Amino acid sequence: MVISKKVVTFAKNFRAMYEQYLSMPAVPAGAILKRILGKEGISQKKIAEKSSIYPQRINDLIHGKRRFTPEMSYKLENALGLKERGYFYKIQANNETYIYVDEQERRAKPNLNRLRKAIFWEAPSWDDINWKKHSTWIIQRAFEYGNKADIEEIIRFYGREKVAETLNAIPETDVWKIGDRNENRKKFNI
Repeated sequence: MVISKKVVTFAKNFRAMYEQYLSMPAVPAGAILKRILGKEGISQKKIAEKSSIYPQRINDLIHGKRRFTPEMSYKLENALGLKERGYFYKIQANNETYIYVDEQERRAKPNLNRLRKAIFWEAPSWDDINWKKHSTWIIQRAFEYGNKADIEEIIRFYGREKVAETLNAIPETDVWKIGDRNENRKKFNI
């Protein structure tokens, strides 16, 4: 079998790309396979032939209808000339862990009856807010646009220490609504 220059170049650049894709846990392994195939100009049919995986399975992997098994990951790695073993399987596990952690974090919510949706207008719904992950934005927003009930609930939910730490970390160059933010800090002794 003759290895093309394209495959050799791909293998050289692969390590950097591997690290990059592993650092993007929100991206499913199938989407990464699709990107690699597109970048290398390899059709689903061609990779199916080279890996001895049914074409429909390749399509199902790309569209998230099927999970990567160690065997499928291994076959695809060999077909693409990748040295990293378990590449797609690891990316899949990384993505599944990301999704699980995100679901767990979304369970923790403040008392939504005490907050006005208007201060978080960018979020289409409460379910779109990860209250743990987006704490910096939420705390800053509450102190810039919130009323007494909003701010009290944010302080109750995150705790005074976390709220103070977050507000203290806002860069001095962030002057948008600084007057309201500082006035509310004074009112609530933060």
